[in-house]
Amino acid sequence: MNGPRTPNGGVRIPVEHYERVLAVLEQCDAAETLEEFKELVLESLASVFSYRHLTCFSGPTVKQAFGDRAPSLRGSCAVSWPGYRDQWHKLDVLSSPESCANLERDGFSDLRGLSRVPDWGREYIDGHMRAWGYRSSAVIHLEFPQGGHALVGLTDPDPDLIDDVDAATLRVLSRNLSAISRRLATSRVEERMPDSLSDRLHEVASLVCAGQSNREIAEGLYLSLDTVKKYVSRILATTGCRSRAELVARYRPPTRRIRQDMGGEVRASRP
Repeated sequence: MNGPRTPNGGVRIPVEHYERVLAVLEQCDAAETLEEFKELVLESLASVFSYRHLTCFSGPTVKQAFGDRAPSLRGSCAVSWPGYRDQWHKLDVLSSPESCANLERDGFSDLRGLSRVPDWGREYIDGHMRAWGYRSSAVIHLEFPQGGHALVGLTDPDPDLIDDVDAATLRVLSRNLSAISRRLATSRVEERMPDSLSDRLHEVASLVCAGQSNREIAEGLYLSLDTVKKYVSRILATTGCRSRAELVARYRPPTRRIRQDMGGEVRASRP
């Protein structure tokens, strides 16, 4: 079902869809490595959006990402992937020039939105998608550090898996997940501690050392109280500190800014 249109021709995204976006961002913001990030993306899309058949490919370009030999997989994609890897990835209809342009421009592309399907794309639909009962196919584009790219694939037997509102929501999600993934290359920083912390954990550690309680941190960063408790436990385990008091005595924040505002983007810690 198509959503209501705004005066500028875009789709009006309901509040509950933004809440889903923020739920995914909160889960993925806990990642400390790209591999962990890829797994959290798939887990959160499954739990928050109820997508069942998922892939996460990565590569130096959008086109090359379709040939990733070690993707993260969920649902029936884990079973269908060997055939995709060996025979079909070069014919994936969403690797067409039009689709790749959509991915780089909008962060999203789906089969129903293509104006033209090339002959080899028809072969992919008939030979791969139909064989596995897939009737819908979509991809979210994410930017990785140092110019890398990731593609999160959504496939399903339901031909109406993604409507106009869902597509608009996934475009928003693409931009903001990229804000998280781009910084993972610099998630390890030099500090006077036994091990390194991610940017998010540095942020929480600084607030702990400023004397804030878990509840105050949760309210200030717009996180759940349970999430903050997990972050604090991870900080203590990583730094080898046995208490908050010891952390206050030993912790030294990095000299660079931990976070930068993402102009025009929803930050993971904002509602």
